[in-house]
Amino acid sequence: MPKPIEIVKAFSAAIPEEDGKVAIRRYFTSQTVWVNEGVSRTTGIDEAIAFLQRPNRSRSVAAVHFDMLAIAADGNRVLTERLDRFVRADGSEIAAIKVMGIFEVEGDHIVAWRDYFDINAGKKLSDDKS
Repeated sequence: MPKPIEIVKAFSAAIPEEDGKVAIRRYFTSQTVWVNEGVSRTTGIDEAIAFLQRPNRSRSVAAVHFDMLAIAADGNRVLTERLDRFVRADGSEIAAIKVMGIFEVEGDHIVAWRDYFDINAGKKLSDDKS
């Protein structure tokens, strides 16, 4: 069985595929709680995908790439420091946001994911409606 840190690395690597939907379908459960502190909270695969497809999301975001700056595990909890890069279809960057996250892993699934970031940094994304 993969270690929790391996699950989080694999999940993070899959995030750019189909706007995160591939990663969510593969690594979430029907009970996974995903919290973007101060922005959103979802439970399960369907709510997480609905959040990714929300109408007010910038249409110009084609993919998100997680640049892992640091990663550490404490049992089934994995702590990450990331630079989340939001890019257009042509690969140009819309925004890059520094994020601290914690993932809780059971078996080969993520059962909880919480991210903490400067909410004002995300404003650039919502302002980009192109």
